[in-house]
Amino acid sequence: MSDENVAPTPEPVVIVEQRNLLNRWSVFVLLFVSAGFTILYVSNVISVRKLLERKQLLERSLDSIKTVNKTLETETYRLQSAERITRLAQERLHLMPPPKAPVVLEATPQR
Repeated sequence: MSDENVAPTPEPVVIVEQRNLLNRWSVFVLLFVSAGFTILYVSNVISVRKLLERKQLLERSLDSIKTVNKTLETETYRLQSAERITRLAQERLHLMPPPKAPVVLEATPQR
């Protein structure tokens, strides 16, 4: 006998039904896994966006604090200036600058 003349035997109905059921479950599992990965991806994108917004807010706050710090440093230098202190000493305390610079005496070691 030759293989060409032999008709294929039909598969039993039970096997066909099992294969259809397996294909349905495969599609369901594939959809479920795809949905899970999509949810994870979207939540990750949302988290990254929130972190970037927080970073920008902190950078603006830092810039603001740096500006205030620079202003305070400038004010400190202005308040510590020798001209201002001398003027206030003359006006408020009626102190007068000495007519000549003070002389520095150095101690000589005794032998």
